[in-house]
Amino acid sequence: MKRIFSLPIIGLFIALLLGTLASHGQNYFTVQVTGKGKPMILIHGLTCSGDVWKETVAHYQDKYECHILTLAGFGGNAPLLKENFLAAVKDDIITYAKNKKLKKPVIVGHSMGGFISFWAAASAPGLFEKVIAVDGVPFMPALQMPGATVETAKPVADNMYKNMSSQTHEQFEANTKMFLGSMITSPQRIDEVMEIAKKADVKTQAQVMYEMMSTDLRSTVAAIDCPVLLMGAWVAYKNYGVTHDAATAGYTAQVSNVKQATIEISDTAKHFIFYDDPTWFFAKADAFLR
Repeated sequence: MKRIFSLPIIGLFIALLLGTLASHGQNYFTVQVTGKGKPMILIHGLTCSGDVWKETVAHYQDKYECHILTLAGFGGNAPLLKENFLAAVKDDIITYAKNKKLKKPVIVGHSMGGFISFWAAASAPGLFEKVIAVDGVPFMPALQMPGATVETAKPVADNMYKNMSSQTHEQFEANTKMFLGSMITSPQRIDEVMEIAKKADVKTQAQVMYEMMSTDLRSTVAAIDCPVLLMGAWVAYKNYGVTHDAATAGYTAQVSNVKQATIEISDTAKHFIFYDDPTWFFAKADAFLR
């Protein structure tokens, strides 16, 4: 029988195929790049997309090349669900920074994005110059329930996943709108975030919440070798007995293992600090970046 392919041709084909696959880069997010200067990677929070960073990008784009991420299953991006989804996202961000040869990027994350930023910086010492976590922490249950562990939080995480993943999209939108009232002060901003949330994949949001509730990075972050700024907010829970001092203690405990950590607590903003008090947000972020 006449051979159609020789071994050298097959080898070349495989090499080209592998090269093509490698060049595809990241899988778990899309990226919009805006601005010039030092690289800055921005990661959104739950139900959101890179659109929430518009004002932040406008503020920094003259000095920073902003790499604005939108994760799979968020903002209309097709879902790419798997176990350990956030770990895959974290690894993808590290790969992206290396493949793009970003020189000491600053990594900025809100809420879920802050959690991912901590993890990425801890997993790749020497890669990032600074970390800014905007109301995102290494272990969310302990912020809400002091003394919580993965073992004690697991039943809560399981129940939350079951309830969230079984929602219809209409139920998800109604619940999201309700929760956003405790996270954002401006009704206009709530409506803006709701428009983004309508494009989110429900099961992806459930998976992310489960992983954040059942993953404790408080020891892991000891490997971070760059300065960290953690911004916290508490005023939305004032009626439940939370005080400035108690909030400060809770956030400080989250990063007690980070060698160079700065904690700033807003007394006016809710969870979306960059929306509720942009003047305070930029003052703290600018000072840290300088």
